[in-house]
Amino acid sequence: MRRWRNIASLGCAALLAACVSTTAPVLDAPLSDAAAADANVNLGAEYLRRGRPNVALEVLGRALEIDPRHAAAHLAIALAYGELGEHELAEAHHRRALRFDSGSPEAQNAYAVFLCRQNRWPEAEPLFRQAADNADYATPAAALTNAGTCARNADEPESARNFYLEALSADPGYPDALANMVDIAWLSRDYVAARSWLQRSLTARPGNARLLLLCVRIEGELGDPQAADRCAARLRADFPESAESAQIRLDSELSHD
Repeated sequence: MRRWRNIASLGCAALLAACVSTTAPVLDAPLSDAAAADANVNLGAEYLRRGRPNVALEVLGRALEIDPRHAAAHLAIALAYGELGEHELAEAHHRRALRFDSGSPEAQNAYAVFLCRQNRWPEAEPLFRQAADNADYATPAAALTNAGTCARNADEPESARNFYLEALSADPGYPDALANMVDIAWLSRDYVAARSWLQRSLTARPGNARLLLLCVRIEGELGDPQAADRCAARLRADFPESAESAQIRLDSELSHD
């Protein structure tokens, strides 16, 4: 099963923040070309965030009309084309974003994620590494976690584990890396380690339905039915309509047959 739902989130606004000025223009004054291009990129990023990639492309195209070498515009266009499934166009703009700003960790990370989605791990790995090693990158744990997920999809579990641990070395509370470590320990049947990682994960952020189901399973394997019941109760309360809650109900019915 593909694990891209676990890929570290890349909000467009955050991704472009290093490339685009956030200084608000004076409303009565004409915008400079650079400010106008940045304004269009910011607007395009907002349309992307709202799930409107076609509108984003129109706005971002105006930015490139002003400045064809605007790296953040190319990056946002790449993301928009990726949302639309236009992979060749997305890759072309990812490459242009890096051509015009080769040291951008945001562009490196985003292109690496794109390559992973195309099952191109050997090409993606060095880009993740470059992003994570960049001293100007505010969230190296994101790139390292993405690399771990990419390695898992490429059937390199040891590399994946090492990337997740490195991510947690950079940010001990990084939620996506913690959740993946729970999963790795569970699949390895190391239930004590799985419980430890789970406790850290649930401390870092509220558990999703999948983690809470794992909590039930882990505590069951460790012979603690009361802890398992607490996890099940939380799952039913927080995610009553989820498939995981339905699974808990089914398990309970089967156990009483």
